[in-house]
Amino acid sequence: MRLRFWLGLLALLMAACGGDAPPEQASAPSGPALPEGYVEAAVCRDCHIEIWNSYQTTGMGRSLQLPSAENVPTDNARYEHQASERTYAVIERGGEFFQQRWQVEGGQKTNLVEKRIDYVMGSGNAARTYLHAKPNGEIIQLPLGWYSENGGTWAMSPGYDHPAHYGFQRLIAYDCMFCHNGYPEIERGGDLPGKPPVYRGKIAEGIDCQRCHGPGMPHVEALQRNASEEEVRASVVNPARLEPQRQLDVCFQCHLETTSRPLPNLLHRFDRGVFSFVAGEALDDYSYAFDHASGQGWEDKFEINHSAYRLLQSECFVQSAEGALTCTACHDPHGAPLTKPQAPVCGSCHESLPASHPAQQDCATCHMPQRRTDDVVHAVMTDHKIQRPAGGNFVAPKRERTPAEIAYRGPVEPYRPQEIPEQYVALAQVAQGSNVAAGLPRLQGAAESAEALYELGSALEAAGRTDAAIQAWERALAARPDLALARRRLGAALAKSGDFARSEEVLLSAAELAPDDSRVRKELGILYARMGKPGAALQALEQARRLDPDLPENHNNLGKLLLEGGRAEEAAAAFREAIRLQPDLAAAHANLGNLLAAQGDLSAAERSWKRAIAHDPDAAEARFNYAAVLTQREAWGEAKRQLEAAVKAQPDLAPAQTLLGNLLEIEGRVELAIERYRLAIQADPRFSDARWSLAAALLDQGRTQEARQALEELLRLDPNHAEARQALEAMRP
Repeated sequence: MRLRFWLGLLALLMAACGGDAPPEQASAPSGPALPEGYVEAAVCRDCHIEIWNSYQTTGMGRSLQLPSAENVPTDNARYEHQASERTYAVIERGGEFFQQRWQVEGGQKTNLVEKRIDYVMGSGNAARTYLHAKPNGEIIQLPLGWYSENGGTWAMSPGYDHPAHYGFQRLIAYDCMFCHNGYPEIERGGDLPGKPPVYRGKIAEGIDCQRCHGPGMPHVEALQRNASEEEVRASVVNPARLEPQRQLDVCFQCHLETTSRPLPNLLHRFDRGVFSFVAGEALDDYSYAFDHASGQGWEDKFEINHSAYRLLQSECFVQSAEGALTCTACHDPHGAPLTKPQAPVCGSCHESLPASHPAQQDCATCHMPQRRTDDVVHAVMTDHKIQRPAGGNFVAPKRERTPAEIAYRGPVEPYRPQEIPEQYVALAQVAQGSNVAAGLPRLQGAAESAEALYELGSALEAAGRTDAAIQAWERALAARPDLALARRRLGAALAKSGDFARSEEVLLSAAELAPDDSRVRKELGILYARMGKPGAALQALEQARRLDPDLPENHNNLGKLLLEGGRAEEAAAAFREAIRLQPDLAAAHANLGNLLAAQGDLSAAERSWKRAIAHDPDAAEARFNYAAVLTQREAWGEAKRQLEAAVKAQPDLAPAQTLLGNLLEIEGRVELAIERYRLAIQADPRFSDARWSLAAALLDQGRTQEARQALEELLRLDPNHAEARQALEAMRP
């Protein structure tokens, strides 16, 4: 009768919550909601209080929490990041917690940014990262993280320990939320491929029971209608009753990550939302996993989420009878304690052990040692590849490798033997630039769905094939008109190609589909500026800034337009705000330098240009402007060095090619100068300075006929060029 008591109690609880209407009579939810069939996690607690309390002690149960003094320790919460020359700190004020970042210049704090900590992601068993919820519904990761090693230390979050890191711009994608927390309330279908990660509803606190037991609503409804005990039990997934591979898939939905490095490690099926996996189904029906190709030097990688990946490499797993070695052989997912003694598990196969093995010692101590991970260098985890003990210091400190060091350029292979449609295999080659040369032709021939066509367009644009990218995106939108991201990318590409009318049409439709996407307004502003509509451009860029004031490029783009409109003080404020938000934004430093130079403050302009160059060695225009100032000081050598770097980065920068030619003439290397002038004219046929310099150099060489032709062409393009006209008249007999 005890089961009947709980049935009646839960029915009362659900009735009080308005949950007693049959689902077929309930109106379709509008706005953010839990995935269909799921319930609030706490509903499970009332019937399963002991399991609930035990589970809350596990890392999964504490995977996301609200900030508190326990999970946001503020003692010694300061970190000097030498690589980026920025300082970080965590403070408490008025019962709320904040993460700060600043730099020091001239003994004063500058570029200060402060963001409230809204969520704490990670149990703290190994690490915690801190999240900020933006007003537009996006959630970002904050740069400073906490690690449990050595009693608790502060350091940069994974991927941030280098000079040009994500700053306050790394979005928490749905994939990230899927494996680090329970189910958030989002728009129906909002987690399908191509949808931006926006969190406007309630966010769960911790991975809940439904991750492993399936949607809870059928279970609740069975209890409400006083169903039989057999029907009640059948209404929810019990992983212990699944066949071994399906049991493993319950764990593998999050713990089978082939790599956290750019690859990609998995692709969701295009018809599946991120939060659509249901315990008990085959993982291969939800997503396709990929890995580095063998023989490429990645065989012994060890990363923070490699427990399942390494377990599957173990001979113990491979040889286990009928898949008996599942995760729950050693782990109780409900906790108390999470890890079971391993000796009895191992003893089921290894009945006799050598005398050298210590009695009563769990086998994992030697055969599954602790090891420092490659991707989160401040974390030490258990290596689940069961193997013979090997010598070496597996927990020695490591430095975080740079993006260039972890970039992979080789074939991407399906991880598990299965039939994968060709468009997914081809997409895996190009999605993160791993194997573009071989993969792009494959994807062009295989892309069928709107999502694959969108990705094809992205790969083509990255390869410099804008016209082909436009065609791919147009095909994608024909198949799926609601793909707002494809509309934005298509509109921007059309603007670059000069099709302004079509670009405006596409971007305006993208704005209707994504009214809160500041990037659409940014592209509209850039388009209108190109169309010679400064009023419309200013309105669009102002709207982009209002929609997302945390995006540095919104301020930088607005500053450029303000400067062109003669509003220098407002432009300077916009550039400085962009730099405050992202101190290494080279474009904003370069633009501020241009403004300061126009105001006559060449010393301050030089400092800004130097910062732009330091943050982006390929900042060609900044190098050219800096070189122009150097030539005024007759610092020929340094000016030449800057110009050579500028034209190497941007060969079609006609003013830089021309000025470099001028310096070569000063050195007496006229033939080389003439080559530079011709390159400048090739890049910009209407650039008068290059044509005049070419004509003058040809005259100096005594090449009168060529000089005459150069002057005549210059006057055809610029009839008011007085020097050219005088030179041509002087050449007449």
